[in-house]
Amino acid sequence: MNALGLLPPLAALALKGLPHPASLQCAQWLLLWGVSLVAPLALRLAGHYPRLQVALALTSLFMLLGYYFEGNWLTFASALWLAATLAMAVQVLRRPGDATLKLAFLYAPIGGIWAVASAWQHGLMGFDPLMTLLTADHFCYVTLGAMVWASQAQSQLGQSGRWLIRLLWISPAFVALGITLSHYLGRVTLVECLGVTAQVTATSGISLLWLVRGSPNPVLTVSALCSLLTMGLALDYAWGRWFPLNHLELAWMIPYHGLVNALGFVTIGLTAWNYRAT
Repeated sequence: MNALGLLPPLAALALKGLPHPASLQCAQWLLLWGVSLVAPLALRLAGHYPRLQVALALTSLFMLLGYYFEGNWLTFASALWLAATLAMAVQVLRRPGDATLKLAFLYAPIGGIWAVASAWQHGLMGFDPLMTLLTADHFCYVTLGAMVWASQAQSQLGQSGRWLIRLLWISPAFVALGITLSHYLGRVTLVECLGVTAQVTATSGISLLWLVRGSPNPVLTVSALCSLLTMGLALDYAWGRWFPLNHLELAWMIPYHGLVNALGFVTIGLTAWNYRAT
């Protein structure tokens, strides 16, 4: 793992201090972390792309400026992030390789679009700026995080869990459709709950399969266990609003689901997969 990727998020903490875990600032920090660390780690697992790695490093530095100064800096940084995701998608799709990995990078620019919309301080498709930013975070960590993690596990597990992989392919689109329908109808829809269930089943199922059948690795074990926790919270949030039942509010999903997912599942996991690949 390139230690330089830690500089932008650590600099953000030094400049602005520790963000409140249930704040917009924390959601912005999660995107900065994803651009600085998650994207480079995912790209290294996809192949040798030195120019794209340089582009990601520059994007993360501009994202830091946008995080600190906001305004035009944030808009420019988000536009660079969108351009970087598009470039990664084109390059990875051109090379032969795993379908799950290719789909992960193909989905990634959707998060870039939502990041730009959030930086403009305008909601996208009727969503407010916070939900727009959280959608950008979601697509970053689902695609470049969970899907890339699953592609590495699949290479070790062989044909085991093929249906879980297929479910993972469609679940990001399924979740997006469900959340959009819920927003326009003004209530939680069954489509959203089923989409989240599909995402949780695929991600948690692959993690469980790895814990049972994968090569022993303590770091990947921690990563997989973190995914079980965060996916459980996602399931609780969706179905808890549908019935309704007691559940975490959205603001507290950011730290308990978002931060644990970003740091414990995705970052630790992709770092471990990179070390195994070397």
